[in-house]
Amino acid sequence: MSAKWRAIQHRHRYTYSAVVFPPHFVQALNQAPHDAPFFAELRHLVSLNSTYAQLEHVKKLAAAFSNLLADPSSEEKTVSCPVKLYLEILFLENSLPLHRTLASVLAKCKNFRSLIEGCFRQLCEEYGGAENVINGKRFCVSRAALSMMSTPKLGYLVQVVEQCANLVALDVVSGLHTVVAETNESSRPSPIVMEQCQEALSCMYYLLQRFPQKFYNVGGERYELSLNNCSVLQMAFVNVLSILKSHAFSRDCLVAAGVGFFAALQVCLSPDELGLFIIRGIFQQTDIWDCKIDLDAVLGKIPYNSDLVGEIHTFPTLSRLCLIRGILTAVSRTVLDTHYAVSSDGLGGVTASSDGGYSVKTILYDAILPELCSYAENPTDSHSNFHALTVIQICLQQIKTLLQGGTEDNADNYDQIPEEMGARILKIVWNNLEDPLSQTVKQVHLIFDLYLDIQSSLQWAEGSENIKLFLRKIASDLLCLGPRCKGRYVPLASLTRRLGAKTILGMNPGLLFETIKAYIDDDVCCAATTFLKCFLECLRDEYWSSDGVDNGYAKYRGHCLPPILHGLAFGLAKLRSNLNTYALPVLLELDVDCIFSMLASIGIGRDESPLFAFTEISCTDMVLGVEQQSAVLVSLLKVSRILALMEGDIDWCESSSVSPEGIVLDLENSNLHCVVGIKGIEVKVPVKWLILALSHTDESLRMDAAETLFLNPKTASLPSSLELSLMRTAVPLNMRCCSTAFQMKWNSLFRKFFSRVRTALERQIKLGTWKPLVSGDENGVFSYEGTEKTVRHRAKNLFDFTKWLSCFLFFSCYPSAPYERKIMAMDLILIMLNVWPVVPTLPGNKDAFVSEANLYPYSKSLTLPDSTLLLVGSIIDSWDRLRESSFRILLYFPTPLPGICSPDLVREAIIWAKKLICSPRVRETDAGALTLRLLFRKYVLELSWIVRPSCNRVSFDSEPELPNGDYQSCRSSPPAVTYLTSLIDWLLAAVEDAERNLSEACKNSFVHGILLTLRYTFEEMDWNSNVLLHSTAEMRCVLERLLELVMRITSLALWVVSADAWYLPDDMEEMVDDEAFLLEIQDEIESSGPKSQDEVKVTKVVEEARPSEQVVMVGCWLAMKETIGNHFLEVLLKMKHNGAIDKTRAGFTALCNRLLCSNDPRLCKLTESWMEQLMQRTVAKGQTVDDLLRRSAGIPAAFIAFFLSEPEGTPKRLLPRALRWLIDIAKKSLIDQTQANNSNSDLCSFSAEALIISIRSFSSSYWEVRNSACLAYTALVRRMLGFLNIQKRESARRALTGLEFFHRYPSLHSFLFNELKVATEFLLDGSSEQLGSNLKNVVHPSLCPMLILLSRLKPSPISSETGDALDPFLFMPFIRRCSTQSNFRIRVLASGALTGLVAYEKLKVVMLNIASELPTEKSSTRTPGSPSTLDSTNETFCSFNSIHGMLLQLNSLVDINCRNLADSSKRDNILHELVQI
Repeated sequence: MSAKWRAIQHRHRYTYSAVVFPPHFVQALNQAPHDAPFFAELRHLVSLNSTYAQLEHVKKLAAAFSNLLADPSSEEKTVSCPVKLYLEILFLENSLPLHRTLASVLAKCKNFRSLIEGCFRQLCEEYGGAENVINGKRFCVSRAALSMMSTPKLGYLVQVVEQCANLVALDVVSGLHTVVAETNESSRPSPIVMEQCQEALSCMYYLLQRFPQKFYNVGGERYELSLNNCSVLQMAFVNVLSILKSHAFSRDCLVAAGVGFFAALQVCLSPDELGLFIIRGIFQQTDIWDCKIDLDAVLGKIPYNSDLVGEIHTFPTLSRLCLIRGILTAVSRTVLDTHYAVSSDGLGGVTASSDGGYSVKTILYDAILPELCSYAENPTDSHSNFHALTVIQICLQQIKTLLQGGTEDNADNYDQIPEEMGARILKIVWNNLEDPLSQTVKQVHLIFDLYLDIQSSLQWAEGSENIKLFLRKIASDLLCLGPRCKGRYVPLASLTRRLGAKTILGMNPGLLFETIKAYIDDDVCCAATTFLKCFLECLRDEYWSSDGVDNGYAKYRGHCLPPILHGLAFGLAKLRSNLNTYALPVLLELDVDCIFSMLASIGIGRDESPLFAFTEISCTDMVLGVEQQSAVLVSLLKVSRILALMEGDIDWCESSSVSPEGIVLDLENSNLHCVVGIKGIEVKVPVKWLILALSHTDESLRMDAAETLFLNPKTASLPSSLELSLMRTAVPLNMRCCSTAFQMKWNSLFRKFFSRVRTALERQIKLGTWKPLVSGDENGVFSYEGTEKTVRHRAKNLFDFTKWLSCFLFFSCYPSAPYERKIMAMDLILIMLNVWPVVPTLPGNKDAFVSEANLYPYSKSLTLPDSTLLLVGSIIDSWDRLRESSFRILLYFPTPLPGICSPDLVREAIIWAKKLICSPRVRETDAGALTLRLLFRKYVLELSWIVRPSCNRVSFDSEPELPNGDYQSCRSSPPAVTYLTSLIDWLLAAVEDAERNLSEACKNSFVHGILLTLRYTFEEMDWNSNVLLHSTAEMRCVLERLLELVMRITSLALWVVSADAWYLPDDMEEMVDDEAFLLEIQDEIESSGPKSQDEVKVTKVVEEARPSEQVVMVGCWLAMKETIGNHFLEVLLKMKHNGAIDKTRAGFTALCNRLLCSNDPRLCKLTESWMEQLMQRTVAKGQTVDDLLRRSAGIPAAFIAFFLSEPEGTPKRLLPRALRWLIDIAKKSLIDQTQANNSNSDLCSFSAEALIISIRSFSSSYWEVRNSACLAYTALVRRMLGFLNIQKRESARRALTGLEFFHRYPSLHSFLFNELKVATEFLLDGSSEQLGSNLKNVVHPSLCPMLILLSRLKPSPISSETGDALDPFLFMPFIRRCSTQSNFRIRVLASGALTGLVAYEKLKVVMLNIASELPTEKSSTRTPGSPSTLDSTNETFCSFNSIHGMLLQLNSLVDINCRNLADSSKRDNILHELVQI
């Protein structure tokens, strides 16, 4: 529900807002002529209530305005009013989305430019006053000015902006001042305000950059409307610095503020002064020699009264990054590359040149770049890491431009990128190649490419050999990372372009085979394809240059074809599918003719043409069976079809000795062949191979074969008779496939196929080649004379096949059909109905041509009353998807539904649906609600019938009358409102019944079914329709009644669902559909007679609730599950069932999000006040063990609702505050600790600290704390290391090496070291005399969680530096000690934990040491305390547990570390020496 809600909110960005037209604007518009097209379009725009609708209509308004100005009869007097109204839209609130369309017309305008300039200047003056800011109208002028400056060809209006620059800047600083003041009062700016601030700062930057002379005189000019009579530039500094110091603004605002700060500085300072301010004031370099400029004098020129330098040094990390980004963006490269002579120990950088005790430093190389590297080396979280890498990329781009520009001065032998700095940059790249955030990996790739360009431009790289050795070393490091490292492929592609493909291939001859095998991992495919395309292209060009085109192709194919053929023939289904999608299209795009060589490799066409030469890949010696040949053929045909290499369709071979007419298509008949046209060459293929692929057990192979046969890029082409025959064979075989992935692909395939069929048949009808008849021969078609026989035959066969398929699918929906067959048939019927409507269409509709031509591929029986009733009966099916599909199919049927055409029949359907709604079975309740939803859609919305479900009345007209004449109602409400009112009346009656007797009401499902019907009804209504817009007052009354009833339902049911957790059934979802449970209910209903008091007493606290109590519990739970009111917090704090809590949480999230998106600070503060209440409730006194059960009930859900409701694009305030609080209370009492752990189990920021608390909580003496600690621990490990793939035993997306993990979470290293030391100190050695000890006295409670955590880490390709305090290898003694433990699970976990601690460089030493400790024939047993090397004289004994533990550790190291070792020779050497021991 949470993910769904966030997706809906993202789509509804402009749903809740619209341009606000002030009263004077509407009054001026009403006084304008009503017959003018421009004013008519403008009035319609004013009437729209959403930005989406206004975005669509503003195009018509702009066109009408353009026509008005272009009209030769237009005069300035008549045009002045439209121009002013048109331009004023640019200044209105929420008008920014419309600016682009409105401004595009102004750019094309050639008439009345002076009038437009005057009106724009007048509007700037009207909207630029401070009273607008006071009244809450912020950034009106700056918003319009920014659009003018950013729109091309609007120079005449940009001149007006220049003239009004001070006024525009005043609008910016005044608006920013009010926002900053609100944040200082703990107010929370909404996302819209954040966007407005970012745009205002951008406008300020443009003004300062383009018109600096307007602001140069800092202290001279004053403005009456300015704040506190300060200059605009001074207020700009105050606001920008306030934003950079604040935590309340978004990253985009901080970036714009950083750029604007240095744009403002350049107005005040000269380039030399600016450079001095940056290096001394920002980067604190004070020891600058021979400096003729004083920093105090520079600061005196800046109109800022406080300690500017001191405030800059207090900026948060993100603000500091944005400030540096502003330097790189706004400051010229000349200033950044200015050389300063400083003392050798200053700035902390690398000395470039020392002579006389000084060294040369620059802002770019020695101040900015080292600081950015520090941020990237020590990120606080993944997002800060991304921001740091982004700024590094901008920095390197500036360096590259400087070096390639040739402007650097190397007279002092200044080394721009010393070796140490280059190593830091490369280390940053290596550490982030496997980052889970894709945008981070992209930034790293850009950094790597820029770094190589920079190194190639440096002086030391002038000799080609130097740079080649440097690049080869980097390539060797990348190749050692292994084929499954997706981050290595883009850098390898960059190196391939520089070194050449032959050089890379010489460094690793098996590179192509490794890359092809890596395609089995979905995460690697895109990156590997980027490398493969670059590598193959370079390899082909190099062989062309060295061996000529023909010989070059031969050698090129000898390298690239065998790996791909091997992967297609012998690889797994997933590997073959990914190769078809990614690798094979790249290969065929670079070398089209290689397809003939690949066909020859599977025995096709070798003797038919020289193109089928097979000599260049004959060395592979691949022996292929029929199944492998079929798989390779299907892959080649599928990709050829996609790339349009295949011409025409697959048809029978004319030279075949066996006539295809009436032949049975099976695997026994091997004499049939078909012809495929590839690049103008006919290729003969055995039909047997196609049949084998279509009937293969591999779903992906069947799907690929079907796509090859069913689809064609030329959608107007007619399928051949062979293709249709194969389709008739394939469709029945795949009707009962239970794989969801296959069903989705199969549906997508038929969606494209039906579209192709319709396009192809319509084309033949238009050409006059073929035409179906309304009544004709037995086939229902006739042909015109003179048309081509083959085309007529194909069209006839295709139409017959389509009619056969529609009948086959419909008959597959028989009542007792298996679920898989029925759902597949219904899905395909829905797709077919979407292409061909079952109802004849009106002229002018897009389907009218189909109706006129009688292109109707359905049987007449499809829309008979019996068919309709069959589908209506399917609505009560036990499967949710079948009920939903039946409902969707019936929506396509004629209105009214066949068989339900009169009010009496509709009334019977309503009565039947209401009985279902009152059933205690949830599936029957849903079926009844779906039935009413269908009736509402068909008869109320489409036919405008009057339907009142509460009293079972249906009528055609507006004045229904009872037979006795007692009832008559004059309808003034629309049918939809009348229907809703009736449902609410029904709900009211159900609530009143429940208030009288809740138990009896719950036996009839209480209000769950009615609320579900209301929800379905709301989903069907178009809330923007004219009918509802004109019935706003009535709808308001209806919804008020509904909310009041929901409140009553909540108060009625809440006490039940918040009952003692001991009585709560374990699984409500299963219980409400349990037949035995329903039978007990029926027995309870039928039973009569009084019962004694002894029979109803509960003798034990844990006794299971009786059936009648369960009835009440289920009924109330279902009611709460459908209830969303305005008192969510109270509901969440009392309910105990996850289903109802989840629904309530979704509504609470929506409510909080709308409040936080509001521009009213009072509404924003409501959410924070609610969270305060939740915190107080969490630690409230008097809580019992019941408050701890079922994961603290709704408390975690309430916290999650707060966190999810925080809008995107604004800093998170609720999340860090609450998590800090939760972590702090997790160390307190039992209840507080349990509640906090339960909440932390879902919200895992502050990961390291929360994980430490969770592991420590395993040692608690209270089982409630241990239970909640387990939940929190599981969620934290998943958040930090990703989901664990049970089959692969790895985490594909977030897997980290031990080195990366402890450098990302350094506090965990010291904690685990100390905790492991304590946990393994008293472990038993597993000897037989100690096995009788109590397990809890042997195994420390935190040992298993720590071992599980370490087992999730990957081996690191490199070892830690000497003396690294965060080296995971330091845990080795403790993990080795676990191998002797008597507990089997401890030994297994320890063997898994060992793999992530051992880097590949230390693998050999560790494995040999473990193996040497195993007993030999001379020393068969040994104690753990004996030396690590074997001693033949040692007489001590080793237990079998110790031997088993060491063997387990060796097995894990061999299976994981050795297997993933990229260097095969090193792997073989380790295994060889291991065997020798």
